[in-house]
Amino acid sequence: MSQREEKVKELHNQGYNCAQAFLCSYQDLLKLDEKELFKLVEGLGRGIAGLEEMCCIPILMAMICSYLETSDGNIDYPQSKLKSYACGKCLAMDFKEQVGNLCCHSLLKENKEKKRSCSDLLKKGVAILDECLK
Repeated sequence: MSQREEKVKELHNQGYNCAQAFLCSYQDLLKLDEKELFKLVEGLGRGIAGLEEMCCIPILMAMICSYLETSDGNIDYPQSKLKSYACGKCLAMDFKEQVGNLCCHSLLKENKEKKRSCSDLLKKGVAILDECLK
């Protein structure tokens, strides 16, 4: 298990929601204050605002990848959207392939059936994103 996978599991076990644990585990690369990252994504937990719809992990993978890799940051004449969309889609599809779903409610149900936890899903998301960022 990588250090980041250990970190995301540790943060989740400390009580961070999935979004907080995932984003804060990338604090070293994002170079933003952990408390600010924690506050920023608090409302994304439990399938975006507790609605149990879309899992936050693929959303955050796309956000982090855009921030670190694909966005040109050109606010006057942005040209990198399609590249960012493609990368985000690839990450989401890899996540879905590995865990079986993108819907939080379905993943929570599958977690009970398969005796796995959201920490396991977080670690998979970290592994997928880290591979992409290499």
